Amino acid sequence: MRRLAPFLLSLAVAAPAIAGTSLTYTMPNGDQPVSWAAQAFPLHYQIDRRVASVIPQPATVIGNAFAEWAEVPDTSLSFVNDGIVDNARAGRDGHNSISVIDDLFKNQNYIALTSNWWDDSGHMTEADIQIDATEVKNYNTQQLVAHEIGHLLGLDHSAVLSSVMFPYVSNGPNSPLDSDERVAIATIYPKLDPTITAATLMGRVTGDDGGIFAAHVVAVDAHGSTVASGLTNENGDFVLRGVPAGAYRIYAEPLDGPVEVSNLSGVFRSAKLKAFPTQFLPGPPLQVENGKVYGNLVLNANGTARLNPIWIGLCAANGVDATLTSRALNVRAGQTLTIAVAGEGFIGGLTKFDVLSPNFHRISDYRYAGNYVAATFIIDAAAPAGSAVILVSNSATEEATLTGALRVEGSQKIRVVRR
Repeated sequence: MRRLAPFLLSLAVAAPAIAGTSLTYTMPNGDQPVSWAAQAFPLHYQIDRRVASVIPQPATVIGNAFAEWAEVPDTSLSFVNDGIVDNARAGRDGHNSISVIDDLFKNQNYIALTSNWWDDSGHMTEADIQIDATEVKNYNTQQLVAHEIGHLLGLDHSAVLSSVMFPYVSNGPNSPLDSDERVAIATIYPKLDPTITAATLMGRVTGDDGGIFAAHVVAVDAHGSTVASGLTNENGDFVLRGVPAGAYRIYAEPLDGPVEVSNLSGVFRSAKLKAFPTQFLPGPPLQVENGKVYGNLVLNANGTARLNPIWIGLCAANGVDATLTSRALNVRAGQTLTIAVAGEGFIGGLTKFDVLSPNFHRISDYRYAGNYVAATFIIDAAAPAGSAVILVSNSATEEATLTGALRVEGSQKIRVVRR
């Protein structure tokens, strides 16, 4: 797994933000997300000629990556390729560019960098993507560029493992954008008024010392898929906008790995880790209707987490040889397979896990070895495409989640992760 570099910071960092993993910085009038003004579209970009040395047919590959974002329903995004040019360089010159550079992050395991500039109102004025020519050749370049375009558009990294904006990249195949980032980008650049076409969820995550900063708040639908997520501000407040009608389980989890505050930018990077226990909103799933606001959703996460799942692995049914990773793994509807989960605080004979989806059915006892637990599951043949959450527990004392740890392949292609 390789990390992409944190994008260049143009202004000072500080405190909170609202949902959707938006890039959020301190402005003269306070902390706010940064994004392009509506009149900036169609957004123009140019490709340096050297990009062809690391990305065959760069105009096609990069164009496809931009199209992934432009084709998100209910967005107003559009892009124009101004062509391949000589000597395009990152730097504030009035052109959005994609270029390569040798050994951009030598010995740092980074692959790419997006630099953003904006004015005092939070409107972006330019964004440049740089790709390390010596590192990128072993990775899926379209997925890499799609991730960087997310930063170019104003998205921070996501703690959802199945998200394109997850901060680590693999060499896997192309897969579609996750709901997490589709909801986020449609909220930032809406085609229609999201206060009418979707719902807003508002609330607070509290711990022993009051509001928790940078808690990851997740809304999971009836199929077990992560539909929307966001981070709390320094007061512990969160806002999830653009949530479609449906029934949702809502929970808050700490950024204690695989994604940590060091993977974030802007105001969130200043947060201090509070390893609180994962906390679900009490009561039945929240029934959400379009056009409504659901406020005062309070998640009290007192105490300190001892249980922390970090890795997941797959192997054949009843198998024992699973390679563990901290990336989302692809599974297929109708498949029978063994899932292994590992991490900190696991107790042999007591730690159990399940998949927060009615389409996953455990058909074996739990098996233990070292710091991991495994079991065999069968997935319904009619399971829809989407992500799935792993819920781990130590008897009845504590729960913890791996959000988006599984990606179910349905009628769509699968997707990859990145940083």
